[in-house]
Amino acid sequence: MADWIWNAANEKGVKDLVIDILHNTVVPRELEIKPIVAQLASLRDTIVKTLTRNDFPPDFIVDAKFTIFISQQHKALRLFSCKATLTDKEGRVYEGKTYTEKAYEMSSKVFQVSLIDRIRGVFRK
Repeated sequence: MADWIWNAANEKGVKDLVIDILHNTVVPRELEIKPIVAQLASLRDTIVKTLTRNDFPPDFIVDAKFTIFISQQHKALRLFSCKATLTDKEGRVYEGKTYTEKAYEMSSKVFQVSLIDRIRGVFRK
C-alpha cells in the first residue's frame, strides 16, 4: 500500500492525504483508487476483531483515519509519515504515534495520461 500511496501522491502533486478506514474514502478524492481502498476492508475487520477480543462492542469505534504527510525534505528517500486517529462512540479521540513508512518499489505510473495531457506535453517542450 505504501508504494501505491507514494506513487499516486507524487504523480498528482499531493503532499497530505487522509484515508478514512470506516467510510472507505480518501481525501483528496483523486487518490481514492482501488489499490488503496481495497486494503481498507481488512483494516476494518482488524478493528472489529480487536474490539471484540477486548470486550468492546464492534461499533465502539465510530471514526478511524490515517493522516499521511509526504515530506518534500525526504522525497529522495521515498519516506512519508502516517498517524492513525480513532474516535469512539463516546467522543474520545485516540491518536497513535507517527510512523515513518518507506515506498520500496521504483516509481511507476498510477494514472493513465489522457490524450489531451499528451498533446499539452508536446507543446510545452
